[in-house]
Amino acid sequence: MRASAGSIVLAAGLLLGGCDNTVNPQPVEASGSTLCVVDYEVCVNPIFDAALNGRTGVATCSSGGCHSQASGSGGAFKIHPGATTGSAEMMANYFSARSFANLDDPPGSRLLQKPTAGRSAAIGGHAGGDIFPGTTDECHAVIQNWIATRVDDANASVCGSCVPVDVSTCGY
Repeated sequence: MRASAGSIVLAAGLLLGGCDNTVNPQPVEASGSTLCVVDYEVCVNPIFDAALNGRTGVATCSSGGCHSQASGSGGAFKIHPGATTGSAEMMANYFSARSFANLDDPPGSRLLQKPTAGRSAAIGGHAGGDIFPGTTDECHAVIQNWIATRVDDANASVCGSCVPVDVSTCGY
């Protein structure tokens, strides 16, 4: 028996009738297991070396009394002040920062939670006080964007797209 064109269209309509043409509203999740090195070097590490919000004579994140690899007292997060691009010190800084990044929940990263006003109470205080007044601070946003850009290769082609901010406008 030969099917008529009308019966084929009817059968196709019945089969496709259950299909939903709406776009899945779920965001595409990043699946990489690491973070971009160059974005860290260009956009994130300078934040740790800066006297935020134009402060002078104020300790930076990487200073001796804070998170300096050589003499910092700021817990397990340690970085080399003044590390240069591509140096062993810069890579050590990258690995240290990356270890405090929560790839599954970038805003929940200790690297962001500890120095942000109103956040450290849930995870333990930040002896250096509140650095970022909130999540809308430009430096906070740069760090969060770096953590949110998960890649499979730390030197992936999508790396190098961050835009450095004027760190003198960040923080309190």
